[in-house]
Amino acid sequence: MRALRFIGKTLAGLLATLLVLVGGFIGYHHIMLRHEANELEPAGQMATVGGHRMSVSAHGPKNDEPAIVFISGAGTASPIYSFKPLTDRLDDAFRTVVVERFGYGYSDEVDTDRHVAAMLEDTREALLLAGEVPPYVLAPHSMGGLEALYWAQTYPDEVAGVVGLDMAVPHSYDLLDLEGEKATMDLGRQLTFLGLSRLMGGDDLTAGLGADQIAQQEMLTHRNFLGDSQYAEGLALLDNAATVQAGDLPDGPMLMFVSDGDEIGDFWVPASTEFAGQAGAELVQLDVGHYVFQHEPDLIAQQTAAFIETRL
Repeated sequence: MRALRFIGKTLAGLLATLLVLVGGFIGYHHIMLRHEANELEPAGQMATVGGHRMSVSAHGPKNDEPAIVFISGAGTASPIYSFKPLTDRLDDAFRTVVVERFGYGYSDEVDTDRHVAAMLEDTREALLLAGEVPPYVLAPHSMGGLEALYWAQTYPDEVAGVVGLDMAVPHSYDLLDLEGEKATMDLGRQLTFLGLSRLMGGDDLTAGLGADQIAQQEMLTHRNFLGDSQYAEGLALLDNAATVQAGDLPDGPMLMFVSDGDEIGDFWVPASTEFAGQAGAELVQLDVGHYVFQHEPDLIAQQTAAFIETRL
């Protein structure tokens, strides 16, 4: 009995110690978040949309060519930094603009509707406030493809063309288990609250970044990952895909760079290939991961420039 009591006291002590350590780490994480908020230095201008700040970064000349507007996928800590390998290769000749949706990059966190129509209106208003005018070439990555396609459906005069960067199409989400996705996001939010992202490090999309930019991106990762805006986007994903699916196929010129699909699933490449055939898009199959513009920025920049110069 004495041995059992000793074991019990030891386990209780270990549990108490563990709780103290976890509590201390949570406290450290949230203290760091407040400190890092003062260290963030927006990389573009901040447009006020609906009373909240939205980050827009633009580079390159304003000329006769339409600006290329980059639209990020879900969960990217800082679109401005993740797209940089590609925008750096394009902005000598073209106007490149990255709009960071609410909850991404330097933009504010919001608790508002994340239907694709609402997100599009945010993007359009932010661009106009930043002095950018349509028509645009849209360059969406992943989930951003839904916003780009909806844009082309709803305001075709504003879209000169689409360059898909392994972009999603409506059928990309046919097999999505929303309940399973929600459970995964719920777990991710709990782990983020605990500060475990600090144990995993920052975003690994660091191509073309200097040390200061990597530090900024890491702080943005800790701040933004699965915040309210990103969480609401995830819950609205199937509705947004259905909304785009119900619309017409875009009839403007389209170039689609497609990854090998290994990081997403067997359904990804077939869905993209089918859509490209239906929409009359030029499809370029790449043997790289989902962030194609990080892996093949030179090739994508060259073919994007040729697409704009010959097809638009």
